[in-house]
Amino acid sequence: MSDPAPPPFGRRPPGRLGVLAPWPLVGVALLLLALIVVTPVLVANSHQPGVGILTQAELVVDKTSSNATLHFYVWALGETIRYDSIQVGVATGFGWDGSAAVNWTGLNWTQWTNDTGVLSVIVESTDNPIALNISAHYVSPSGSTWYVGIFAFYVAVTAPPNGETLYSATATSGVAVTPSTPVNNDTLPAPILLANVGPGGP
Repeated sequence: MSDPAPPPFGRRPPGRLGVLAPWPLVGVALLLLALIVVTPVLVANSHQPGVGILTQAELVVDKTSSNATLHFYVWALGETIRYDSIQVGVATGFGWDGSAAVNWTGLNWTQWTNDTGVLSVIVESTDNPIALNISAHYVSPSGSTWYVGIFAFYVAVTAPPNGETLYSATATSGVAVTPSTPVNNDTLPAPILLANVGPGGP
C-alpha cells in the first residue's frame, strides 16, 4: 500500500474549520467589514477632523539677525485645518527687557487682527518689546475648542560675536516657552503650542 500523494506545492490541506470557512474568504470578509466601519468616518472628517492633535494651534516665532522684523505665524499642526476664527492682539511700548517679570495687567492691546474661516494669521512687527494675545477657535461636526496664549518677546542686541538674544515670557498656564535663545538659524523659527481651554472659551 503506497502513501497518499502530497498536496500540491504551496497549498496545505484545510483544517477542521478550514472546510467551513476558508482563510482567504475570512480575510476578505474582515477587510470588507473594516472598510464599511471606517469609510464613513474618513469621509465625514476628511476636511473637518474632530478636535485633536491635527487641530492643535501653535505660534511660530521667527527672526533673522539681519532683519529687525519679528514674524509671528498662528496655524495648526495639521497644515490644512481651517479655524472658525483667529484673533491676535498686539501690545507695544511696555518697557520690558527680559530681565524681570512682565506686568501683564498693564498691557494695552491697541492693535487687533481678526480673521474668520482662515488657515492662519501672520503678524509682522519691528516693535521691541512686543506682546501678543492670541485666541483661535476651531469648530467641527463633533465639537469645538479654543486655543489661547498671551506672550511677550524682546530682542536684545549685543556686540559681536554674541549677536542677538530673543527673550520670551508667557502669562498662560500650561504653555511652555524658552526664556532666552540666541537668534540664529539653529534656534529659529521656534514653535510654541497654545493652550487648549475647551469649548467654553478663554
